[in-house]
Amino acid sequence: MKTIKERLEEDYIPGCIKYKDEYQYYIMPIAWWILDYAKYDPSILTDDTFNFRNGVYTVTDNEIEKYLDSISVDKISVSEVKSISENFSEEYSRITFLIDFDKKLYISGFDDIEIEAYLPSSSWIGKFDWNPGNYISSNFSNQ
Repeated sequence: MKTIKERLEEDYIPGCIKYKDEYQYYIMPIAWWILDYAKYDPSILTDDTFNFRNGVYTVTDNEIEKYLDSISVDKISVSEVKSISENFSEEYSRITFLIDFDKKLYISGFDDIEIEAYLPSSSWIGKFDWNPGNYISSNFSNQ
């Protein structure tokens, strides 16, 4: 397993996912944060040579747990998030994404790709905000 520093140097991006009222932090490549990867890159449907996200190309309601299982190796603790924010520049350390499966809300602070355009369905709300951390419950983020 790569260290946090190695992952940040390889452009892994920190973010948070809320599901069933539980928040979890992750540090992952951009592709893992895109909920409708089949729309973003349709070639994945025919060219997937390494079983991307356990075959979860679009994270529909029925695929959430399979998606979460596929990214479980990228989960980090609250103390690791605090360490990142204290030891790395803001470019690397800020929470860039919040995916709230409970509210079907996607907050992106990533301006290179319009992530909100790659949501699983029209029932989702996607918003750009430089600080998705503002949407994380203070009870969770202060643990």
